Amino acid sequence: MRTRKLVLFSLLAVSLGGQAFSQVVGVPVGDGNTAQVTGGKSPSVKVIDAEGKDVAEIPIAENPAMSYDFNKSSLFKSIYIPISAYSKANNTLYILHNEKKGEHFISAVNLTTNRVDKQIPVGAGQEASLLLSSDGNRLYSYTACKPAISCFGEEKYVPPFDPAIAAIDTASNQVVATYHLSDGYHRDELKKRNAFYVNTFLAASDTGVIIQSEVRRLWNGKNESLSDIIMGFSGNSSKPDYAINGGGPLHATMFSKDRSQLFGVISGDKKSPGSLAVFDLKKGALSVHPLSGHPTVLLRLGTDREPWILSDEEMRAFSESGELTERRIALNKSRKPAEGGEDNSGVFLDGFPGETISLGNEYAAMLINRKNGLSHHKVALLNLKDLQVEAILPTISASEKTAILTGRIVASVVVAVASGGTVIVAPNLLLRNESLAARPDGRFLYSLDLDGHEVTIIDVRSATVVRRIPVNGSVARLQLSADSKYLVCFGKKPQQINMETNTLGE
Repeated sequence: MRTRKLVLFSLLAVSLGGQAFSQVVGVPVGDGNTAQVTGGKSPSVKVIDAEGKDVAEIPIAENPAMSYDFNKSSLFKSIYIPISAYSKANNTLYILHNEKKGEHFISAVNLTTNRVDKQIPVGAGQEASLLLSSDGNRLYSYTACKPAISCFGEEKYVPPFDPAIAAIDTASNQVVATYHLSDGYHRDELKKRNAFYVNTFLAASDTGVIIQSEVRRLWNGKNESLSDIIMGFSGNSSKPDYAINGGGPLHATMFSKDRSQLFGVISGDKKSPGSLAVFDLKKGALSVHPLSGHPTVLLRLGTDREPWILSDEEMRAFSESGELTERRIALNKSRKPAEGGEDNSGVFLDGFPGETISLGNEYAAMLINRKNGLSHHKVALLNLKDLQVEAILPTISASEKTAILTGRIVASVVVAVASGGTVIVAPNLLLRNESLAARPDGRFLYSLDLDGHEVTIIDVRSATVVRRIPVNGSVARLQLSADSKYLVCFGKKPQQINMETNTLGE
């Protein structure tokens, strides 16, 4: 039986392309070092340098909070994704912990002295998150109930948990203010209310924080999102400076360049199209601009970082004041007949837009996905000047794609045979997504393929694939070096590509 399990386990690892055992997720903590939270009943922070050598190991309290809980599986017992934040201002790593009865505290791990300076109580709830201001001087911790579960009225959660944000001064590691997202949901008032807030951090500074609060109906037999409210807090007051109701759930948000306005998109439904919501943060006011499609993403493209609204059928530009422009790029054929009998000829995605990045001033690149978010292994070059999809290029060779899928089908059959006809874990027979990067001048585009373990290099001007460079199987993301001369391929064994010569070096 043990041999049979080992065979199945090995086949599974092979069928997943070696991806079954991800490396322990690390947090960059300066000087090229990475901090990793490891250990089961006796967790610790392990600091590792750029060469993979141990710098320090610091014991911490039990139950560090995870963004994904792998602890329940012995297979993943050494894989931790901690909810944490690193302040360069005081070289301290802040790690969130779960305590009894849903209470939370934060360990302030000093990476200069290699010890825990303080444990900071921050409130209670079934979920929590952290956000650090850009200067590292203020840390914000949010605690509340899960969106689909009411903490109120459950005997094991007493007293009721009001969603709240704790503002922590990182110089003293003291809670200096508590911001309340509601005026209190108490058991005797429960029947009078049908919604509560769930927070998403948008921005933070040493003077305050801006959040996106979801109003969600959880009672009267319903569980649905009603709308999102943009709220701003500052100073020591527990009440918001403003609370602006967007009129519907916001699927994406983005600030104007001067940060005086916040843009959000409401995707709409089958009966009505989406809209662009513009929140004036100085006046506490809202304006809404109807759209013809159902938007999903906001992004900035080109050297001037022009704002665009991205939907399945088109991209549309808008101004920094939130006014829609006539600059549009058709991504897919319209579902409605074009006016004047036009045949909608041109280059189209024939898929769904994925990760999108700028390529200099006039071009952008967009990965093409399936409806489920998995990859078509194609990338679109977008001409921002001529407002069109200029070319569709493969990010993996046809033979490599066929070989990967064939190998997975064979592995799936072998697993089924080895398990007596019962497939315990079927290998993923769909190709996963890639990631994109570009040279600063936008001349070359780099696409990392997670299945074939190679980087495809595309000449943007000629819209051609110039080279495919194999990388080791642990590489999972791409990032420009600080001097913008190299493309760093991050994994257990980092590699780098010289972007002048487009050659691989160690």
